[in-house]
Amino acid sequence: MQARLGYHDPVRDRADSPPLEPISDPLRLTAYHEAGHAVIAQLCGQRITEVEIVGDEDHTGSVQSQRFADEHGSNHDPGIPTAPTERRLLCTAAGMVAENLVSGRGQWDESSEDLDTAVQLAMKVVGDCERVIPYLEIVREHTEDLLRRNWTAVEALADALVERRRMTGEAVRRLLAPLLPS
Repeated sequence: MQARLGYHDPVRDRADSPPLEPISDPLRLTAYHEAGHAVIAQLCGQRITEVEIVGDEDHTGSVQSQRFADEHGSNHDPGIPTAPTERRLLCTAAGMVAENLVSGRGQWDESSEDLDTAVQLAMKVVGDCERVIPYLEIVREHTEDLLRRNWTAVEALADALVERRRMTGEAVRRLLAPLLPS
């Protein structure tokens, strides 16, 4: 996965990049967090069943989906790994990365349940505690690149979540279909 994760795309200054003014509203932060998870899950070929946000002080929300059943790549992006653990790691990191992009924070929240899961998944991939943090940095960079390239989809889903609070997987797929590569 490292070879696939190490590439960069010059998209940082595109109009569909994250906002310049940091967002601090808990509901909107939660919406972007869950939208990040959902967009990357969709790109990775995961079937989303529901996305919801609560948006209280704990930034509560969730993306429900079916597990990756087999080792197949993405029809959308050749940079998406084929191994289910690596795809799950991208999906797990995506919420934290999307939230960091809109909040202006550069660090991962060490108290995050997502970070705990990401560390466990990274350990499965690299098998060595000393390689987990460097590997997670590669994952973070790749996830950020994927999110920036698909920021219009992240923004549209975040806006829809703020309005509706809960969306079925079918509603999410209908919203994202014209915004993601086919």
